[in-house]
Amino acid sequence: MILKKLLFFIIPIFTFSQNSNVENKLITDMCSEFSNTGSLSDSARVENTYSKYLYPYLKKTETFKVDSVGTSIYFRFQRECENFRKFLDRVDPLKNFEELSEMPKSTLTESEKKEFQKIKNFYYFEGNDNKTKVLLEKGFWTDNFPDGTYSKNIFRWKDNSEFELEFIESTNTSRKGFSRKGDKYFYNIIRQENNYYLIAAQIPKQNQILLYKLFIK
Repeated sequence: MILKKLLFFIIPIFTFSQNSNVENKLITDMCSEFSNTGSLSDSARVENTYSKYLYPYLKKTETFKVDSVGTSIYFRFQRECENFRKFLDRVDPLKNFEELSEMPKSTLTESEKKEFQKIKNFYYFEGNDNKTKVLLEKGFWTDNFPDGTYSKNIFRWKDNSEFELEFIESTNTSRKGFSRKGDKYFYNIIRQENNYYLIAAQIPKQNQILLYKLFIK
């Protein structure tokens, strides 16, 4: 699942902290505050949420961990708070992805699925137009990013056209902040075209469905 969004009022990116129950509670509180302040301007809405919850939390954090903890919370905030994610989609729309309100019906045939299963190398374009390579092999889906980082997931078929990815690990800044080990994401192969598959992706707990092209390398 792809979410590379950075705004001028967001804490800069460096590394990440480990997940904790305290941070989960913090993100829940931040989501509630953000969801209840829709009347504020965009920058004021974010600053209000950060001032009430994130900044006080970071003051209790060791100095050398502040950037990593803040960035980790920012990306996790996107995954766990649908209202914050919708806000980001509005102020910084995703490129190369079409947002849908419901899952489209797949027309993938059994023979087309078998063709898909024979392919190991794919690629897709991120919201910033960077090409991300995908290696699908031995039950693992590995994203290889242009900066040399990667993200590894367990790949499981659910039925003829649907599959899920279970996050294992990542060295990529946004991915390892957004996901925790064991997080699952759901995909549906809508149809096969000449040089790509049209894929619909969904994050659990969110209504957003993203449609994108998974190209054959």
